[in-house]
Amino acid sequence: MANLHEHFSTVAKVYRDLRNTDAAPIRFIRDQLAGLASIRAADVGCGEGRYDLLLFRHLPNLHLTCIDVNPEMLEQLSAYLAANGIRDFETAASGVEELEFEDGSLDCVFTFNAVHHFDFPAFIGKARDATRQGGGIFIYTRTPSQNAETIWGRYFPGFLDKETRLYHLADMKRWVEATDGVRLATAKRFRYPRVASLDRLLAQAQGKHYSTFCLYSPREFETALEGFEDNIRRDFDDPGRVAWRDGNVMLKVQRTEA
Repeated sequence: MANLHEHFSTVAKVYRDLRNTDAAPIRFIRDQLAGLASIRAADVGCGEGRYDLLLFRHLPNLHLTCIDVNPEMLEQLSAYLAANGIRDFETAASGVEELEFEDGSLDCVFTFNAVHHFDFPAFIGKARDATRQGGGIFIYTRTPSQNAETIWGRYFPGFLDKETRLYHLADMKRWVEATDGVRLATAKRFRYPRVASLDRLLAQAQGKHYSTFCLYSPREFETALEGFEDNIRRDFDDPGRVAWRDGNVMLKVQRTEA
């Protein structure tokens, strides 16, 4: 955990440049919340705010509490949203275990590409208590099978062995079903065609754009990085145009009891 905290502190200033940010899940949320004149929400594991800016651009009269355990990420988020003219937000440095909201005070809770860092059942319980009856919990993540389809899962040596934190969809569904007062409304899958140069991919890996890379020792990482480059050059005729597809899933969980 200390190593991961140090990782996110180190990458906070460049994280937006290293990661892909997709608008499709935000449009899905917008459509699910159509009809609400204003929205009070929280984003748990918000990072440096790349999805939060999209939320503000797509949701009407949004007030957002942005929560992350890492203060450096929250500093970046505050500067980023303020630079884009966003003021109706607040930040809180907290882990899932320490989350405190007035019961039923929120219309919805979001988390993007972060739930694998949480105790999933604990998160669902906290988010349930925070949302009003009929409110939604939106969980955007990738499963182990989707991870295996990424360029990293297919070509970066050891990546799938190192990344053991991701939750299977069946387990997430089971945990939701075991939690009183909520139901799984939908599980929406997303597929994204990607194209990047080998140089870009190497820069992302060297920048540790996935925390998975922190699970390698320095020697392991350098050896794996060389193997990744060899694998890409072997299987792609043009290293300037490496193509693949990424997958994610969005769970919408609805609070059914006040």
